[in-house]
Amino acid sequence: MKKFIILTLIGTVTYFGVGWLIFDLILGTYTEANTTQLAGFKRSPEEFNWSFLVISCAAYAALMVYILTHLTRTTDPVKGMVTGSVVGILVAIMANTYWLASSHFYNNVAVAFVDVAGAAVAVGILGLVITLVSRRLQ
Repeated sequence: MKKFIILTLIGTVTYFGVGWLIFDLILGTYTEANTTQLAGFKRSPEEFNWSFLVISCAAYAALMVYILTHLTRTTDPVKGMVTGSVVGILVAIMANTYWLASSHFYNNVAVAFVDVAGAAVAVGILGLVITLVSRRLQ
């Protein structure tokens, strides 16, 4: 359990940082320009709830730790990166196709695919870091 907690904490920090880099810094302007912007839908910087963002990152990290250390039992960084990328792609496709089916959130399909690519990279890096640290903790 100690290893699971340590890996989840490290994964949370990793996904928070990589997610900010990819989804805010690199893709943020593009995504904002290609999604429906409704008054009151997004929280203002003053209203933003950092606690929920950290919980979101921790949940993804815990999922990847569980998959990599309990289901696949891999400490191979390449396998960790590939597994993370596959999970990131599938989760993003699940979420984005839901939004495409049920809303006008995305203005076009391309922005949903760009988000999937971002998830592949971000969660791939998360898987890579988890396996590298897991290997060191053995």
